[in-house]
Amino acid sequence: MTATATPLAAAPAGARPRAGLRGLPWLVLRQHRVTAWCAASALAALVVGLVWLRFGMDDFIDSRAIRDACITSAECPTAQATVDYFRRTAGDLLHYLGYPLMLLPPLAGMFVAGPVVARELESGTYKLAWTQSVSPLRWFAVKLSVPAVAVLAGGSLLSAAYTWAWQAVPEVLLPGQAWYHSFDTLGAAPVAHALLGIAVGALAGLLVKRAVPAMGAALVGYLVLAGELLDNLRAHLVGPVTQLSAAQPGLIRDRTWMLERGIVTRTGEHLAEPDCGIGVSPEWCLARRDGAGWYLEFHPYSHFWPLQWAEAGVSVALAAVVTGGAVWLLRRMYR
Repeated sequence: MTATATPLAAAPAGARPRAGLRGLPWLVLRQHRVTAWCAASALAALVVGLVWLRFGMDDFIDSRAIRDACITSAECPTAQATVDYFRRTAGDLLHYLGYPLMLLPPLAGMFVAGPVVARELESGTYKLAWTQSVSPLRWFAVKLSVPAVAVLAGGSLLSAAYTWAWQAVPEVLLPGQAWYHSFDTLGAAPVAHALLGIAVGALAGLLVKRAVPAMGAALVGYLVLAGELLDNLRAHLVGPVTQLSAAQPGLIRDRTWMLERGIVTRTGEHLAEPDCGIGVSPEWCLARRDGAGWYLEFHPYSHFWPLQWAEAGVSVALAAVVTGGAVWLLRRMYR
């Protein structure tokens, strides 16, 4: 492949020219400076909003003494009305502010797949960099590392702010927003998922080489990996607690992720309760299944961080595998 050597980009007046790998990060940032400024502005607004919401929720809960109120009892109609108002306002706002963290991984993957990688391959502008003593592998490494660093910095800050705000509210005040429901917006998981999205996007960009189709391929690829694999693995990344009892156990509500309840047979086999619904006698279930007792499997709240770090580790490992596949593909395509 031959091409006339041309400068990587026109430097602004007064700027010292940069060459080779040292100049590529600067070039990537300049190419996507509008996106970078928009993302930074959105990040700042979200973090400020979450800080304001955290202090506002603390003040509301403490000033109205609903942190430990009997919020579901008919004997406390005043407290219940206050709690309902809190859920409709601050609770809903907290829920909606978690959406950017849920959208961060697929959006990061689509951005890398289309504007960062595929667009340059489609237009042929990558040849300019490769004629400036920059190898295809170094070009790809910078294209991948700049958004990865941005996601690590910005995503970690946003996730930390959201987790801090979420922890201010007793879980009973946020039905449907328990830690296992909000798992993708808390802790290390959304940042690790975003790194996986970036890796999938890079591979999609190299494979498709056209910006818009590559963005679609990145979205589908990420949803397959994260939606099917990680969601199905999550409950099993850390061993659940198994509780045995002679009588049918009740469902634990206190910040506990219930997984399965069933019968322990006389041979020690665990059978999920397929016939033990409402109106069915537990004794009848035991007799019908030759049961000796009952079991209950669950993740207590103390498993939150072990599950978070385990899932983050799996996501980063998958990202490394996908990135390795992209590097292998790049070497085969442009030897």
